[in-house]
Amino acid sequence: MQQNKRVFISIYFEDGSTDGRKKRDLTIGFPKESSLYKECKRLKSAKIKDIIGIYSYKELAEKAEKADRTLSNFIKHKLKKKLGISD
Repeated sequence: MQQNKRVFISIYFEDGSTDGRKKRDLTIGFPKESSLYKECKRLKSAKIKDIIGIYSYKELAEKAEKADRTLSNFIKHKLKKKLGISD
């Protein structure tokens, strides 16, 4: 049985260690062959934040909650929409 390998990208937020979190980055998982991952793997945190238009962890958490999505799902949804990726 072949495993579907996952790959990860971390996005750094200056205020990421708020609300009891110890880390300042948020790690997002993708299927290895994902078109979204292939597009984003070369991008730095700052560019990803520019694309989604969110620059603080607090703002991300608020918008994700309002959209009833997890943080990583919200980011991937915004990236797909902004980059025009459908997978």
